[in-house]
Amino acid sequence: MKRTRAMLVAPERFELIEEEIPALKEDEVLYKTISVGLCHSDIPAYHGTSAMGFGNKHGYDAMIKHPAFPMGIGHEPVCVVADVGKNVTQFQPGDYVTGVLSACIADYNIAANAQMMKIPSMDKPIETCLGEPMMCVANIVRAAEPKMGDRIAVIGCGFMGLMILSGLKYQALGDLVAIDLDDRRLELAKRYGATKTLNPRSVDIEDAAFELTRGRMFDCVVEITGSLKGMQTALSISKIAGRGKILAPSVYAKNEVWTEEMAYNMMYRSPIIHVTHPYYTDEYMHVLDIGVQAYAKGVFPTEELVTHRIPFEKTGEGFRLLDATPSEFLKGIITFP
Repeated sequence: MKRTRAMLVAPERFELIEEEIPALKEDEVLYKTISVGLCHSDIPAYHGTSAMGFGNKHGYDAMIKHPAFPMGIGHEPVCVVADVGKNVTQFQPGDYVTGVLSACIADYNIAANAQMMKIPSMDKPIETCLGEPMMCVANIVRAAEPKMGDRIAVIGCGFMGLMILSGLKYQALGDLVAIDLDDRRLELAKRYGATKTLNPRSVDIEDAAFELTRGRMFDCVVEITGSLKGMQTALSISKIAGRGKILAPSVYAKNEVWTEEMAYNMMYRSPIIHVTHPYYTDEYMHVLDIGVQAYAKGVFPTEELVTHRIPFEKTGEGFRLLDATPSEFLKGIITFP
């Protein structure tokens, strides 16, 4: 049996490569891919500057500084189980599953001990049940741990920011404030839970935050832009009395300059900067289940935020779109026949 993989053969250049699928081992699962989400954390690999490494020479995961080509990419799959090894008991052919598989932009994938779970029966689209990013959002919302009346700001109203707003709106918050440079995205933020919105193009964010919070500033700030400019804003609006919290789930992979203003705000405000990537949780599968259940119950409006569906054979176009991120782009998925 053969499969086709979308492989990065050089920076920003994909080719579809056909190859034999290895014989299924007794503890492995053969997955037929339905869709794969496009994620900005794969952009450094797309450009060939760096990549996520799984098990370096010391045995732990770390950055690959000089990626080798050809290279597989993608880690947000939705699949249907095609076959299972004789020792596999948690899945059977026909099960819909989601979670994380590395280098998964292929029509079929084989994995053992993958962080995948069965998708429960639901009246929601299967192809947008993107377990990995929904797990990330659930992880962020759980790490926020707001107390009743807390004021929270979310900086960045792309796919992840809007999902975070959707997850936090059910908390007993004082205010849930969305910050973005795009007024259209701020309108979406209101739809998905923001009680107030701020655009740095039209207001001084620090002044507006001071007024909104009656001089206290924000108890918790979620910075999800992936830019140090966003982190600079987060530091400028964090709780003045100290012990405020900044959640930083973004991948800061750009070569940007840390400013003096950021240094002073970090000193004077002394926030807890809490990195809330998936590696933060020690209960990955439990939080993945929470994310999928939130989708099934309508807490996470994932299907509404998928703005672009790109056919598998046009994977390169999908990554060019992800890299450019035009204003109308929130989330893209690679789709398979």
